[in-house]
Parts: sequence; structure tokens; C-alpha cells
Amino acid sequence: MNDEFKEYLTIIQAAKAVGCSRRTLYRVVERIGADEIVTVAFGRRLIHKSKVAVIKAAYMPLGSKKHSMAARAWGSAGGTQKRINREKAAKNA
Repeated sequence: MNDEFKEYLTIIQAAKAVGCSRRTLYRVVERIGADEIVTVAFGRRLIHKSKVAVIKAAYMPLGSKKHSMAARAWGSAGGTQKRINREKAAKNA
């Protein structure tokens, strides 16, 4: 690659730097805004080294306190499945 791209990491290199899988990295990047994080050059997705800290901050490993708190917040938001289960339980009672 050119010298101008030495400050960039491939997706696999960035995933190793964050400490997650490639797929998890894509999910985190999607959640925080892929347009600002990922650069496409030579048909490859690249991430600037300065953005790795942003990705690490948004990464919530399974079993971590950060993930647990987020899961509680997501769960308390509810959804249609909780309503459906409540209605089934009331119907069967």
C-alpha cells in the first residue's frame, strides 16, 4: 500500500487490536456509524488507527459489566415478544 495508508488498519488487524472477532467489529462499527469509521481504498475496508480507541469504547464484551447494563436497558424497553408472552400466559391461566 501507499505511504498515505500506513496509518490505517485492515478489518482483521483492527479486530485484533480491539480484542474481538471480525464480525463483532463490524457490528460495533455499524452501531457507532460506519461512515465515520471505515474508509474504503483499493476495494478494501480500512480503519484509521486513531479510531480504534472509539471502537474499544463502544465494544461491550459478553459477560462484562458494560454489556450487562446495556442488556438491562435494552430488555426494559420491552418489545412485542414480551407482550405476546404475557397474553399467552394470561390466556392459559
